[in-house]
Amino acid sequence: MDRAKQIAKDSAMAAADSIASKIPGLDIAWGVSKAVYGSGLKLRQQKALEWVEMIRDNPGIFTEGLLSKESFQDSFVYALEKYITERNEQKRQYARNIFLHLAEAESIEDFPLERLYITLEQLSMNDIAVLSDIDPERTDINYQIYGATDQKLDNIYSLLQVGIIRESQGSHTIVDGFRAPFVNISNFGKEFTKYIKRDSSEDSSESDE
Repeated sequence: MDRAKQIAKDSAMAAADSIASKIPGLDIAWGVSKAVYGSGLKLRQQKALEWVEMIRDNPGIFTEGLLSKESFQDSFVYALEKYITERNEQKRQYARNIFLHLAEAESIEDFPLERLYITLEQLSMNDIAVLSDIDPERTDINYQIYGATDQKLDNIYSLLQVGIIRESQGSHTIVDGFRAPFVNISNFGKEFTKYIKRDSSEDSSESDE
């Protein structure tokens, strides 16, 4: 790494340290993260800075009362590790959106943060694109996302595997002439879709390494 890039990385970490030190509660969560992921954060400083900036830029959501909760701080540490290891910029945007929803949840402890992040990690962007083609109002047993074709079958089965959609109960899912399964979107799928469609205007951090 040349000196200019190293200076830029060091500057990103210094900026994250500065932001965290000025926000009560965030300083604790950031300190724990540095203790647990010290070397990883040094290697992915720009992503770490994006995460801290998200907290700073949404003071109406990340209140001092919320930041002081141990359950929130633990969630912050877990989510940051997932964020800095995610390669895809769009999926990092989704990760930020999920975390914003956690901050607004009535109960942090009951919010399915781990399942949402693991699901996001397992799906490809092509899998996620299929979500926009699902009709959430279709609950009958004869619904096929793309009709009786083999279009995007691999993506459909990926969504089935993680529980976003489910095969229709009572339907004969594979019959002569029907290559695609009959499905409907699960409650978890409706929630997951909501999180990845959140308007990103309130989270303006879009930089990448």
